[in-house]
Amino acid sequence: MSLNAATATAPLLRVEGLVKHFPLGGGLFGRGGKVLKAVDNVSFSMGAGEVLSLVGESGCGKSTTGRLILRLLAPTEGQVFYNDEDVFAASRARMKALRQEMQVVFQDPYASLNPRMRIGTILEEPLVVHNQGDRQYRRQRVQEMLDKVGLNEAVLDRYPHEFSGGQRQRISIARALMLSPRLVVADEPVSSLDVSIQAQVINLIQELREAEGLSILFIAHDLNMVRHISHRVAVMYLGRIVELGDVQSVFDHPAHPYTRALLAAVPVPDPEVSRDVPPLKGDLPSPVDLPAGCRFQSRCPEVVDACRQQDPLLTRVGPGHQAACLLLE
Repeated sequence: MSLNAATATAPLLRVEGLVKHFPLGGGLFGRGGKVLKAVDNVSFSMGAGEVLSLVGESGCGKSTTGRLILRLLAPTEGQVFYNDEDVFAASRARMKALRQEMQVVFQDPYASLNPRMRIGTILEEPLVVHNQGDRQYRRQRVQEMLDKVGLNEAVLDRYPHEFSGGQRQRISIARALMLSPRLVVADEPVSSLDVSIQAQVINLIQELREAEGLSILFIAHDLNMVRHISHRVAVMYLGRIVELGDVQSVFDHPAHPYTRALLAAVPVPDPEVSRDVPPLKGDLPSPVDLPAGCRFQSRCPEVVDACRQQDPLLTRVGPGHQAACLLLE
C-alpha cells in the first residue's frame, strides 16, 4: 500500500498532547520530588494500513508511548483516539472490546509468553477470553495463524523454552493477530534476535500487514529496517517528536540535526564513503533534569545562543514533513 493510500482516509489513530511523567519521590512525604518526563507532549496520527515507525535512542520514550496508546499505562495528560473514540475515557468493559482491535508484540518473546503454558493454550487464550467461537472454531483459528507465521501443528503441545528466539517471536505475532486486530504496536520486535532471523520476522510482518490490512506502530532503532518497512517516520528525542514525515523525505532530506546524526551513524558497507555529519558527542541528558531551551542543544553541532533559551515547536519543512529546530524557523 502506498503512503497516499494509507493516509487518504480519516486517521485510525490520533494521539494528541500525550504526556507521561513518573514521580520519583523525595521531599516531604514524597512531595516536591523530581519527575521523570518520559513522554512530553507527543502528537501524531496514523491511517488505516499504515506503518509509522518511532525511532530514537534508548530512553527517548518510544516504548512508553506505545504502552500509553494501548492504555497499558495511564497518561499524565493528553488523549488517544482510536476510530474517533477516546481510549482513556473507555469503561473497563469497553476497553476489553477495544483490545480485540489493538494488540501488541513485545520486544522479548520469552518474557511475554507464559513458560507454564503450552503453545496451543497460549494461542487459544485470546479467543477464550473474548468468548469467540467454540472449541472447534478456536482450534481451526490457531491452526490458521500457525500456517501464516510458518509453523506447524507439532508446536501446539510444546512449551516456549523449547523454541528458538525467532520461533518464539513468530508465536508472539500469531497470538497478537489471533483476534484480527486493526492496530498492532510492535515494540522492537526483532532487536533481541539474530540478524538472519530479523529479516525473516520483518518480512513476515510485512506479508501479514498486506494480507490483514494492519496498521502498525513500529518501535525500533535500526534505521535500515525502518526505511524498509515504514510509510512514515517519527524521530523522538527526550520524550518529544523532533521530526515527522514520510520515509523518503526524512531519510533523503533530514531537517533536524539529530535526525542527520542518526542517519550518519548507520553503517555503510563501503570504506571509501566518507561522512559529512560529525558524530554526536556526550551522553543523552537525563529526562529528570532536562536542559533549558532546546533539549538537543547540549549535543547539537549547530547550536546557537537562541537554542539555549527557546524550546522549538514542530515546523513545516515540506509536504507532510515537520521538524522542531529554531534554525528552520
